Amino acid sequence: MGKDPPLFLGERKKADTFMNEVEKYLTLNYDVAGFNSPKKKVVLVLTFMQGPEVEEWTRGMLQWIQQIDDHSNTDNVWRIFQQQFYCRFTDTQADSTTRKELVQLKMRFLDIDSYITNFEQTIRKALYWLGSHEMNQQFLSGLSCDVAKDVMRYPTPITYQEHTKKALTSVRSKVLLRNVFGGNRNFGSFPPQQQHLQWNNPCPQGQGPPQYNSSNAPRWMNNTPVPMNIDRNRAPTRGQGNYHGQGNYRSNNFRGQRNNNCYQGNRSQNNFQGNAAATGNTSNTCFQCGEVGHYARNCPKCRPNSQYN
Repeated sequence: MGKDPPLFLGERKKADTFMNEVEKYLTLNYDVAGFNSPKKKVVLVLTFMQGPEVEEWTRGMLQWIQQIDDHSNTDNVWRIFQQQFYCRFTDTQADSTTRKELVQLKMRFLDIDSYITNFEQTIRKALYWLGSHEMNQQFLSGLSCDVAKDVMRYPTPITYQEHTKKALTSVRSKVLLRNVFGGNRNFGSFPPQQQHLQWNNPCPQGQGPPQYNSSNAPRWMNNTPVPMNIDRNRAPTRGQGNYHGQGNYRSNNFRGQRNNNCYQGNRSQNNFQGNAAATGNTSNTCFQCGEVGHYARNCPKCRPNSQYN
């Protein structure tokens, strides 16, 4: 009745697990005929032990069982068999190995349930007392820093159950906050614009993508913020036009070529000399009335005739 225990091949690390499964199987079939006999229980367990590592030991135990008569077939036979089994296959380094595992046991990201289960199992294997002050400190050392701070807040826990209760409360609150706000970190901000690939204009090898501004940005970047082209907002230097030697001299109300003779040395000529040098008029007279002392746009004789809508 029930599933048979797994075969035991002599591995010391699996000795406790094997005997635990055997006891479960025997308890389940306690009311079955033949399972009340200690001798038959020992022989049944010997059938689950196979392999070269256990062959000699099982042969010796079988010879010992055969020498026991019916009057000596008591529960003491089963207890003697268990003692002999643990003496032969118990891992003598299990305690020290388990204690090292306990020191290295840490809680993974918000997986407090698995951490508590593994911690309690390791405590029992290491033969420590669960609930002692040292084990409570060891439990805290395996938690993450923020969870451990929540556990040690007032009121300070004393028992092991209080430590686990506060740890569970802290992790559950963090999971709730992560589920509520975890996916909305950029809430209220516009999503980044994806740049379209320009297959007809690939970037040269070794260079990055082109740098766009308000002057050369393509049409598909209309809704994308780009830096302003500062060069186009700068007024040309007075008397020099643009950077290519030709420009619009709107301050002088005419268009012409750059005047390289406008400046001499570190001192500039007066306005009349600059106007004469730029237009070829060496008399410094007004173009409208022919008099000296004003420009054509300021000619008093032309004002009555000029009307603006």
